[in-house]
Amino acid sequence: MSRAIITNDIDKFLEKIKAYEVIRRDELKVDDIAFIKQKAYIADKNKRLIVIAAEKFNIYAQNALLKLIEEPPKNIEFLIVTNSKYSLLDTILSRVFIEKVIYQKEHNEKLKILTNEYILEILDSKKEKEEIKEFLYDIVKQKELNEEQMEIIVKSIKMLELNLDKESILALVMLSLKVKK
Repeated sequence: MSRAIITNDIDKFLEKIKAYEVIRRDELKVDDIAFIKQKAYIADKNKRLIVIAAEKFNIYAQNALLKLIEEPPKNIEFLIVTNSKYSLLDTILSRVFIEKVIYQKEHNEKLKILTNEYILEILDSKKEKEEIKEFLYDIVKQKELNEEQMEIIVKSIKMLELNLDKESILALVMLSLKVKK
């Protein structure tokens, strides 16, 4: 059975895996699926793993991928790696075994000297609600906060629980940390 890995660091995960073929894209497209099919149908008596990793999966590519994982070639296993289960169609998710692999990120140095570039990096990371909460807890552990900043983080966690806009909440927190004490 094929598997899907949901991870907060695709590249770090790929460093640790051994596979026959690794296809790494920002966005997986139909042309990529054609290439994957070509690789998958090369006859071999040994079992082979093909890793498909992307942040985004084009809907047409996913439909083509669905056909491939429903009826995989002999001795081929597919591993889909992405940073959000919401980037995959429910039809794909229902046909794969899903695992989460979360890495602890080293925020220490970057949190000490909070640059605009780091704030943009965090805002562009498309974190899920639970990842944002973990990040906020890391901030509390690693950074000296004043009372106002602490209150903003507590309220931000409550807002996340209410499913308010994640990016706006994260922007509020990061900008409050940027302000001098």
